[in-house]
Amino acid sequence: MTIKKGAGIILLLLLMNTAGAYSEQSATYVGLKKCAPCHPNISNSWQNTRHAKAIDSLKKSGQETLPACVKCHVTGYELDGGFIDYELTPEMAGVQCEVCHGPGSEHVASPMTKKIVKESGAALCRQCHTQGQDPGFDYAVKAKNVHGN
Repeated sequence: MTIKKGAGIILLLLLMNTAGAYSEQSATYVGLKKCAPCHPNISNSWQNTRHAKAIDSLKKSGQETLPACVKCHVTGYELDGGFIDYELTPEMAGVQCEVCHGPGSEHVASPMTKKIVKESGAALCRQCHTQGQDPGFDYAVKAKNVHGN
């Protein structure tokens, strides 16, 4: 089988590009315990919010094993470093910092040079606070209470 010169070059470029894409390091989820030492006030007040106890509402209704429900009540559901299940990764239960601000491993490793997303916005919140799940959701009102008092 012969490959035309032009097609071979294109194939080579595609393979090189794909290999580069997979070798790039990306941030992973680290959990509240890694955020808390540098952000103690926010961390402490957040622990009294509904987001901190989000998984509990699923447990009360027996829905803590339903993936469609769990994904909105935990941090990094099925993503690198994120929540797998309550037995393996209980420390990732609840809607923690990284749900809104993004995976924090790079920021934790180099806080002065690797910034993390500061604000997430209504569109991100609406991924879980859908019209069907939370018809009265008002981002402007709710956003004020995300970090607690």
